[in-house]
Amino acid sequence: LFPAIFNLASNAEISSNATCGDPEPEVYCKLVEHVPGRRIKNPHCPKCDANSVLSKERHPITNAIDGTNQWWQSPSIKNGRQLHWITITLDLKQVRTTQEFKTSTLMQNYTVTS
Repeated sequence: LFPAIFNLASNAEISSNATCGDPEPEVYCKLVEHVPGRRIKNPHCPKCDANSVLSKERHPITNAIDGTNQWWQSPSIKNGRQLHWITITLDLKQVRTTQEFKTSTLMQNYTVTS
């Protein structure tokens, strides 16, 4: 008998101390085809702007848990040493009830960009 499985992050609050395009627009590159020691053939370098009216240019931390294919984009570390370490805080908002929740699996996906 298995307990019910559900996404605890659906009611969570998430925050980060830095996001791509905040406070100013910037360009980030996805490594489309990357082999160590070889030149990147087709870099894909879109603009990131936290204040854009275009949703494809905004990548807020809330995208990380909204259940869509959108994503959070960290700022480039080329923007300063302070961006070499970023803090992400996820508050699952668990409260004690007659049911106790136990987290057995935490799934995270990462992609390296430059």
